[in-house]
Amino acid sequence: MTPSIAPSDWLRFIDKEYLETFVRDGGSSIKFAVPSDDAVRPELFDGLTRLAQEGGYPVVTISAVDTKIHMADEIFFRTAQQVPWQVISRKFLSKIAAELGYAWPDTGDGSLALRLAEKNQVDPKMLSIDFKKAIANKVLKEGKLSRDFRVAMTHLCLAELSGGQEGETTLQILTDWLTGRNRAVSAVKPYHIFRRIARTNARFFFESMVRWLRAVDYPGLVILLDNQRIMQQRKPEDPGLFYSKAAVMDAYEVLRKFIDDADNLEGFFMVVIPDPGFLEDLARGLNSYAALKHRVIDEVHDRNLVNPLASLARIRAAT
Repeated sequence: MTPSIAPSDWLRFIDKEYLETFVRDGGSSIKFAVPSDDAVRPELFDGLTRLAQEGGYPVVTISAVDTKIHMADEIFFRTAQQVPWQVISRKFLSKIAAELGYAWPDTGDGSLALRLAEKNQVDPKMLSIDFKKAIANKVLKEGKLSRDFRVAMTHLCLAELSGGQEGETTLQILTDWLTGRNRAVSAVKPYHIFRRIARTNARFFFESMVRWLRAVDYPGLVILLDNQRIMQQRKPEDPGLFYSKAAVMDAYEVLRKFIDDADNLEGFFMVVIPDPGFLEDLARGLNSYAALKHRVIDEVHDRNLVNPLASLARIRAAT
């Protein structure tokens, strides 16, 4: 019998070896936590969420029930829907203010630029020039961010700085594009963005998003992926998604690409929590897709001891 580990023990290792150190230092990892039964699942999700939040990470939860996880762009959109874009823009502007020697204003009425100018007793036009130059140098010219992403972040920062109805409109249009609510390129063309976020380029947006989070001093991003639904062989009675065998293979291919692309994802930690049958089901489980299996299964392992740092861990109910 393959050895397993209690949730509390596994979570302790994950926190110490990954969230507190490796991921915070810019590393990335994709883990598979296979529960022995459904009763273990809540403890895994709750424990990971708590540890990540305590560490300052934004936590994104994605379920295969309502997200097409066999499509990378759909995973990005669901992630983007849970990222506080306006808060991030404001945090970035506060960093620029500190670097430029400006005191940060208290909350109040009026645009951020006017409140900054009043707080620092400077000409609003000169202050705007300073900030726009800094945004252009630190965001628009940042080669580590994909072109369309850095253009979008530039306009979000400018919108947060200027405020008003025009700023709110920009925020709405660009967040709709980032989250997939409006995929029409015509909506973002006025901002010099000319491509849709699609399956072919979603990974570049993922890389850019994580780098952007770290640029505003988040340690990284944690994604908890519940892919239990893909094991269901018949169409469900509930309104949730159903995955054909081909869609299941596509889902595994997406996960395989995340693993292979890990070196380009700075400060990224994903935990996939599948169905207990993930390891046994020959038709839909891990054995059905060799390219993923060979990346997560330890071919050499101890019969009695668990390696808590392995890519795949079997989690048993605590005794």
